[in-house]
Amino acid sequence: MSIAELAEIADIGSPVPGSSPALGISPDRKRIAVLVSRGNPGENQYCQRLLVLPISGQGLPVEIARGGAYIADDYSLRDFSFVQAGWPRPNPPRWSPDGTLVAFLRREEGRTQVWLADPDGGLSPRQATDLADDIDAFAWAADGKGLVVATRPGIHVAARAIAEEGNSGFLYDKRFAPQLSDRPIPTGEVTARYTFASLSEGYTRVATAEERAILAPLRPGKTSATATMWRTGTQDRLAWIEPKEPEQILSPTRLVIADPDGRRRVFSRSECEGIFELWWSSDGTSLMALQRTGWARSRTALLRWDNDEALPERVFETDDVIAGCKSAGREAICTREGSTRPIRIVAFNLGSGAQRIVYDPNPQFADTRWGEVRRLRFRNAYGVESFADLVLPPGHRAGERLPMVVAGYSSRGFLRGGTGDDVPIQPLAARGFAVLSFARPGFLPAVREARSEIETRTLLEEPWADRRSVLSSLEMAIELAVGSGAVDQRRIGITGFSDGGASAQFALINSDLFSAASFTTCCEDSGSFALVAGPRFTDYLRAMGYPYFDGAADAFWQPMSLLRNVENIDTPILILAADSEYEAALDVWETYRHRGKAIEMRVFPGETHYRWQPAHRLATYRWQIDWFSFWLAHQLDCSAPRMPQYARWLAFPGAPERSDLHCYPPASTAP
Repeated sequence: MSIAELAEIADIGSPVPGSSPALGISPDRKRIAVLVSRGNPGENQYCQRLLVLPISGQGLPVEIARGGAYIADDYSLRDFSFVQAGWPRPNPPRWSPDGTLVAFLRREEGRTQVWLADPDGGLSPRQATDLADDIDAFAWAADGKGLVVATRPGIHVAARAIAEEGNSGFLYDKRFAPQLSDRPIPTGEVTARYTFASLSEGYTRVATAEERAILAPLRPGKTSATATMWRTGTQDRLAWIEPKEPEQILSPTRLVIADPDGRRRVFSRSECEGIFELWWSSDGTSLMALQRTGWARSRTALLRWDNDEALPERVFETDDVIAGCKSAGREAICTREGSTRPIRIVAFNLGSGAQRIVYDPNPQFADTRWGEVRRLRFRNAYGVESFADLVLPPGHRAGERLPMVVAGYSSRGFLRGGTGDDVPIQPLAARGFAVLSFARPGFLPAVREARSEIETRTLLEEPWADRRSVLSSLEMAIELAVGSGAVDQRRIGITGFSDGGASAQFALINSDLFSAASFTTCCEDSGSFALVAGPRFTDYLRAMGYPYFDGAADAFWQPMSLLRNVENIDTPILILAADSEYEAALDVWETYRHRGKAIEMRVFPGETHYRWQPAHRLATYRWQIDWFSFWLAHQLDCSAPRMPQYARWLAFPGAPERSDLHCYPPASTAP
């Protein structure tokens, strides 16, 4: 697999494994509408297609709409109302009740509205709503004559107020987070507005309570106040998930089923913990669930409850990621992805678990030679279950020791590029590297009773105990990889994104295993990191025990600070930063550059924490391969446009001799 193929992979919904897929099943349970998105690095855009395909898997998909701008998701962050994400907004197509139309969100000219498409592809798609605000979510009215839509007018109201404040200068206060914005960010909850839009008569009005409940169902009265997920079945049956210890944020969960006769059945045994999706079969007789289970919750199980069973039947269990399941007769239609299988739509028989492929959006990979994947399972020095995947090149010969790159900090589903999709795992393997796809271990036992995120740190006896636990797991995974005979322990590189960046930073300081490093999020320290995060975040971190700009800071930050350990670190460092985050690395970059260390930083414009632009993703893949190839394998991309970078790198201390470098791919010897 090449980096171009990886950057152009087709996604169903979000590229984040396990996210809710963008698919909808027709009322007659015979067809699926699915949004497929493919990155186009050359144009730095996405090709987005709305397809209709038969659930039977027989016949070709019909394209019923194409185009529209990328719709980025957003989320609330602590008290900030609105922070833009890099992943796409959930956008499942929704069939009209009579099955004659498919509705979906589409963004044109800076506005997100509902559009309608003909499921047979005979008519061009048309815009159905024309509201002043972007539409976040929608649903069909019960009679199919209109739509219920949700918007947030408060976002624009707050933005206008902030713009007016700017005329007299912004007060720098807790509304600021410089790495997110150069002006105050709206705070507090933004209330959703629910509107009914008539399709036949073209008017809009405030949605009634009944209409609003279609889009935002009220919590059923039978459930507990702490229920986090509930599903209604036939004959007024109800099932929900609730925490066993509601005050604990890490509480295990249990399942509750309420029968029509008023009886409640509570399933508290460990075999029922870890459920993350719940639905009823089409006939309402069976309750189905997806569960994270097995070693370090690394596996997915499909469970089924029939009638009065005390425990569910485990239909099947797999290392793959299953998500978005919906009932269709005796089958569940889901997405599935494995370590060497990109996302596909599959149908599972609810009785036997037998699988059939409904749709593969990436048939071009049918003959791809994948790197071999070996799952490593172990307990770290703190007794915490851990796992990692060791990926070896296709055709790797036993006994051949390879340079290795560590990617993190999750390792579920298709091994694409780590949590931030910034480390090209399979292309690195194809280039002759081993890759350790490392999964961050869970929390230490000491924090199991934490009642807040702050307590997940303050309950620890030692400030950096969690980082030491992560490092312990990482070192043990590397030891197992080296012990396999496939890895050269003198040539190991490490990468870091988000929390994984902090873990990589800690590893560089507290371990001597790594000969090269790259960060797409850097750097967590007592200076720039605190400043660019803004007052709200630094106050939050102070509550967790992090000191900033006072006498206790030096000793506290010594195990974590790249600045305070500059004399001890000679590892070459590459920083590939979003323009919204690079300021956090400026003190490290300047200090290391001033001390003559090997460090380089590139800044990508218009990016969020999770980078979303296809051109930047492809470039990030390329820089990762070039950097680690140079330092760990002494390889060069000898094409003329790449030579200036090697001139810079050869001038770094510790760089290989020019005579030790060779081109990749090797020059052809053919006549």
